[in-house]
Amino acid sequence: MEWLDSANEFLAKDSWWVFPLLLVIVLAVVSFTLRLTLNFLSKRDKPEVKVWRSAMLNASNAPLRVFVWLLGIMIAVRYYFPPDSGYPFIEKYNPIVNEVLFILLVGWFLFRLINRVEENYFKRASVEDFHFDRTAATAVKKLAIIAAFIVVALGIFQTLGLSVTGLLAFGGTAGIAVGFAAQNLVSNFFGGLTIFASRIFKLGDDIILKSSDLSGTVIYIGWRSTTIEGWDGKRVYVPNSIFNTENLINHSRLTHRTLSEDILLSYEDFDKVPEMVEQGNKLLEAREDLKYFVFRFSEFGDKALKLNIYAWVKTAEGNNRFVPYASFAKAKEEILMGIADIARAKGCRVLPINHVRINEASALEAGS
Repeated sequence: MEWLDSANEFLAKDSWWVFPLLLVIVLAVVSFTLRLTLNFLSKRDKPEVKVWRSAMLNASNAPLRVFVWLLGIMIAVRYYFPPDSGYPFIEKYNPIVNEVLFILLVGWFLFRLINRVEENYFKRASVEDFHFDRTAATAVKKLAIIAAFIVVALGIFQTLGLSVTGLLAFGGTAGIAVGFAAQNLVSNFFGGLTIFASRIFKLGDDIILKSSDLSGTVIYIGWRSTTIEGWDGKRVYVPNSIFNTENLINHSRLTHRTLSEDILLSYEDFDKVPEMVEQGNKLLEAREDLKYFVFRFSEFGDKALKLNIYAWVKTAEGNNRFVPYASFAKAKEEILMGIADIARAKGCRVLPINHVRINEASALEAGS
């Protein structure tokens, strides 16, 4: 191999700059080619169809190109500082640094892969128009990130020569101490786990905390706190521990809304009550948005006869279980106006809830 000896002799003389220049050119060409190849393959793949393959290609793009340059640095160090070169510090710590950097690259790839997989599943859900539980996806993503972080950390500790067993034992003892010192943080963390496990609500749900007088839409669920956008537009950050102790109403899971109203009639219309009740029940029976209803004469009031409407209003369209308040308000308006029209057709007087009944004869005497 005379040409190789000649090249080494050439590089060993005054042309020390040739080797790094050639190395940089080769690394740049390889990195550029790798980038073009991965981008070409990524554009041909549809992330909503090939979720994992597209995520792998996209996630490996930057780490692979960084690995190429890292490999070039390793070659340069090996070239300029060969074994027995008289630099014990480099000989001792160079392999350790290389392993740590490689583990960090693997961790970077895993974190990118987790994010890309989540994004691709969201794209598939939007394209194929199927329900995708964002809350469950967020929980799985967070757990996967924690698992990847633990694997990377343990790998680095093992490379640095630290005892993983002793570290875990120390971590258990330190965890107990930290737990006592940060009880609120720990309770919020387990509150977040409870939310993800029990799924009492999810992103986009409308919830009410009765004791806190707090209501709004859930827009983010974190490990420490949950962000709720109030119906007045204000954002509130609620510690997760609250959801373990307070009663919560999930309005987005309502199967119906309750309508309960009293219709007051004058005592002079007592003989028309049976017809009113019969016609009112026919009106309610004809509606498709009522899950249950009762319309009956309920009480002889101090100033009026009371007819009570009790009904469960549900969403009539499709299989949607959630009952929007606008739909409920419209149904309530139509029912009350329908009952009022029946009363008017029968010649009945519908009285206001708060009223004073004046005797006509007494009024005439007072006027005279």
